[in-house]
Amino acid sequence: MDIRGLYLIEGNTNPDFVELENRGLTTVFYKDSFLLKDYTVCKKNLNNLINDLEHTNLKLIININGFKASDQSSLVDPTNNQHRNTLKQAILQLLQDFPVIMGISFDDFHWHSWDGYTDDQKSTILAEFAKEMSETIHKLNPSVEVSASLNWKTQTLQTTAEELDFIIPKINISNSNGIPLSKSIKTLIEETQKRMVIELLTYDTAVNLKPRKLSDIYNEISTVIGINGPNYCLNGSPLIPFGLGFPKRDYSFTEVNIDLNLVSKKKTITEKSSRILTINFLDQNNNPLSDDLLKTIAGKYKIIDQSTGKIIKDFTSFTPDDSVYELALTSEDNRIINPDVSQENHIITVSIVYGNGKTENNELTLTILNLTGIE
Repeated sequence: MDIRGLYLIEGNTNPDFVELENRGLTTVFYKDSFLLKDYTVCKKNLNNLINDLEHTNLKLIININGFKASDQSSLVDPTNNQHRNTLKQAILQLLQDFPVIMGISFDDFHWHSWDGYTDDQKSTILAEFAKEMSETIHKLNPSVEVSASLNWKTQTLQTTAEELDFIIPKINISNSNGIPLSKSIKTLIEETQKRMVIELLTYDTAVNLKPRKLSDIYNEISTVIGINGPNYCLNGSPLIPFGLGFPKRDYSFTEVNIDLNLVSKKKTITEKSSRILTINFLDQNNNPLSDDLLKTIAGKYKIIDQSTGKIIKDFTSFTPDDSVYELALTSEDNRIINPDVSQENHIITVSIVYGNGKTENNELTLTILNLTGIE
């Protein structure tokens, strides 16, 4: 199993799946809340999603929020056989209508507000529920994998996990209880002995779903890969961090160096001329980067006037597609901003985030002249 996934929520604009696949994404987890409320809407949303996935090899797993509706009411009570049958029939219909679906995952698969049961009874009921759903789905199509997303500290996790193909523990900054990510994963591996895809956050739950720093996300991904292999799923808000990659290796011990080169005599160019800045990415052994590592790089550059510190071009993002990347500098990038001088020294700063959250920077200084005929 090699799952590098991203959660999507119905109603949000779909991202560029071709670009995300190029950056390492393997699996889309689609969060649906209409299966039991309005199947017509559910089918319409899925048809649109599948159409957007058409030119990719991305696997599709449907994430069903069966235990809790958007208004916090319970759609499915696992103690109610009629509720169970309704959900089973809905899932069977879904899989028959959309054979492209490779997996079914149940979100928030833990005990909610159903009173009157002991802890042992809760564990038994949820495990039986998971078993019933798994057997129903596997009878229709044995290749469809069944999983569930659960809080890693829930008491019912272990018995539920035994009935599933894999589990998706929610181990992230919002519910870690201050326990390091590495310790949480190791604990789960020891307790469950189960295949798992670790759910991580790309946004800050405390700041209105603000995207987290790419370096923090990569650091957590690297931790997961080092312990559990490349099996993780990023719970993304509508604002997916720019340049997000989905690495399959741990790059904790890899360094990326940046070499900047501008083809010009003595790094001097005429004002408002266009140039190509060549950015060469090499590892610590001076070798070109692997495709997997390259996919994790998110870069940005800015240009300032050396003497005044004035910004000529504020940080602008780019994602390299090769270890030798050509960055186009336009005539506006190479303009003199002080009308009283005939030349200026500009500093181009290139900064990247990569691998397991490391950063690297380099600068190049060039002289801009308002004369012609200088190459």
